[in-house]
Formats: sequence, C-alpha cells, structure tokens
Amino acid sequence: MREQGLSPRFVAMDNEPELWGFTHYDVYPDCTTYSTILEKHLEYASMVRAVMPETEITGPVTCCWYYYWNSAAGVPDKLRHGNQDFLPWFLSEVRKHDQQNDVRTLDVLDIHYYPADLYNDDADEQTAAHRLRATRSLWDRSYRDESWIDEPIYLIPRMKELIDANYPGLKLGVSEWNFGAEETINGALAIADVLGIFGREDLYMASYWTYPPLNSPGHFAFKMYTNYDGNGGRFGETAVYAQSSDESSVTVYAAQDSSGTQTHLMLINKDPQRALSVGLDLVGIAPETATMFRYSDTVPDRIVEELADLSTSTLVLPAYSITHLVLQ
Repeated sequence: MREQGLSPRFVAMDNEPELWGFTHYDVYPDCTTYSTILEKHLEYASMVRAVMPETEITGPVTCCWYYYWNSAAGVPDKLRHGNQDFLPWFLSEVRKHDQQNDVRTLDVLDIHYYPADLYNDDADEQTAAHRLRATRSLWDRSYRDESWIDEPIYLIPRMKELIDANYPGLKLGVSEWNFGAEETINGALAIADVLGIFGREDLYMASYWTYPPLNSPGHFAFKMYTNYDGNGGRFGETAVYAQSSDESSVTVYAAQDSSGTQTHLMLINKDPQRALSVGLDLVGIAPETATMFRYSDTVPDRIVEELADLSTSTLVLPAYSITHLVLQ
C-alpha cells in the first residue's frame, strides 16, 4: 500500500479475536484466552507501527457485552488474571508494554455493539418500542438494559471512564454497530437516534455493519445526516446543546457547521401513532431562514424539502418521522 502512495487511516488488530475458537475453528480450534489476545495484538501492532507510523491502530475489536469482561476460556482464565475484567486488564497491559518499550501499539479502543435481542428484522409493536428505548443504552446511566444483561450499560461514558483509568489518551471507536430492522421506519428512527448520540457524546469513530439497502428507510436515515439535500448537505460538525423535555417521545440533536452560518437541528418523533407539536426554544439563535428536510413513511421513497415557518416557535412532527431543520 505504501508503494502505491496509500496510507490507511486505521488498522484494526484482527476482528473479534475472542471468537476465533468458534468462527475460525478450522485454523484455531482452541478458546482464546486473555494472554493470547494480548500477545497477538502486541506482536502485530508493533509491526504495523514500524511500517506505518502515522496509521491509527485499533483494538482489541471485541464483539459484544459478555466479552468486554470475559474470555472464551471462561472463569478459570479470568481467575488466572486476578479475576480482572478483560478490557481493563487488556488496556493496562498494553499501556505497561508501551511505556516500557517507548512505543504506541494502540490508539483507539475498538469495540462492537449490537444491542441484545434487537439485531434482527423484527418490528412488531413490542420490539419496535424496545428498539427505540434501547438507544439510551449508549449513554444513559439510569437506563437498565431490558435484555439478559439486566443492568445499566451507558456504553460510551463507561468506556471513556475505562480508558481514563487504564490507558489515558486513547480514543473510543465502535467499528461495528447495528440496532436492526433497517428496512423499516422503526429501524430508520433508531439509526438516526444513534447517529445523533454518537455526535453528541463525542465518539471518535464508528462504522455500521453492514450497510442499508439503497433507498431503504435505513439508507434515508443516514442520508438525513450526510446528504439531506442531494447536493452533499451535511449535518453540522460541532455539537451544540440541545435538550428534549420528553425524550421518550422526541429526541433532538443540534450542531453548527464549520462556517458558523448554519445551525442544524435533528428531531425524531418516536411515537408511531401521533403527530406531535413541539415548542422550539432557540436560545441565542435568530434564523433568517429555516429549511426543513423530512423523512417518514408517509413519503417513504425520498426526503421531502420545504421552507419551515418558525414564526410561532412551534413545529409539528409527523408520527414516526425524522426532521432536519437547517437554520441560516
């Protein structure tokens, strides 16, 4: 790649190594241990750093909640390492190695996140409501996960705290995520909510697995942030404070663009039955014009654009809809 003038931004140290004994049984028929994952990471990350010093190295690319804290080798393996949870142990061991060898073999704590019981195509009433509540697992300390996990996850702040305690200075990435049902409006709302959360919570990088089909609701949810007007229009780069008085019904995210001339609001009505009239308190913002871009199952094949009338400081959000306001 270097000979071709290419320099990858990120290089991940394998993918879900805790599952080698299941997914790659033909070449690795054993359960991976704490030590195996650490040793392989350090071996290959050191080689990557030597030949691509500018590339950001990510790891350990752990698949899911259970393996954040355990290995496939089970309780005996955990006990051999002082009964420590896996990710804190891994980070502290990598930090110790890097300090002793004056090298950096990890730049981004890289994990995957698929909410339990929701990475599927189901969108029945109960599952759909659960899916839209479960986005809170990414940030909300008061939200108790409704699956077998049965405890607060608050994924992004939890992982940032874990970094601060065990290898300060690392960034946080979620290199695979999916909340399911991407071909339904319910799945699209979840995607739009997650993208807003990632921005607000200052997640360094994320990538969706795999990709929503072209012109599916999930596709339009991404487009609402990355090409809402068909001309490359994007949600703002710098998050600004936005708060909903009823996050169970409506969530809101806000950002300014790099020029400072536009403020973007993303409003998501999670109610499948009712249009909701919301009051907008635009403190410190006096827009000259407001353009509205909207996606809902009323017009499921495109994003609808129209001028927004904010003279009354209220806005009607259709049931199950994503609304992007561009304030000039």
